[in-house]
Amino acid sequence: MTTPLVQLTFALQSFEDPMSAAMSHTMEYEKLSLQADAAHTITLQCVLPDAAHEGDIISLSATHPNARGAQYFTEEALTNADLESGLVNLTLNHITQSQCFVMQMMLHGKHATLKNSLQFDMHIKAFEQGYCAPHINVERAKPQGVRKYFASMGAMFLSLF
Repeated sequence: MTTPLVQLTFALQSFEDPMSAAMSHTMEYEKLSLQADAAHTITLQCVLPDAAHEGDIISLSATHPNARGAQYFTEEALTNADLESGLVNLTLNHITQSQCFVMQMMLHGKHATLKNSLQFDMHIKAFEQGYCAPHINVERAKPQGVRKYFASMGAMFLSLF
């Protein structure tokens, strides 16, 4: 199953155009809702503003409204190919559960100066039960016991005779 690609832009809608003004009023209260795919990812396509340059960094973070830190975060350094296409894809990975988030998209220039930002609400729906991190079983080297030590010393002592 393929999910439709959502396209975001930093540009504000024109209030001079009557159709655009009507759309901005309805979009103001509408919440974006996305479904994670089978790989537990969500991809958002961003239209780059005119102020974007090669080497700038565009980032996307998803924060629960009651939390301080972002639960999901991604960033991309812009390349010349991105600037020529005018688009960049931002992917949020390891979607664990279905929740509402405050999304913030930012464009940073040289010396981490903020060039542009956009904030919106989004409801993310996890795929099936959500992402579960694989359990990695790390076997630790067991220290050599006293019994093994004496057994090896005894074998070494007997080998001398």
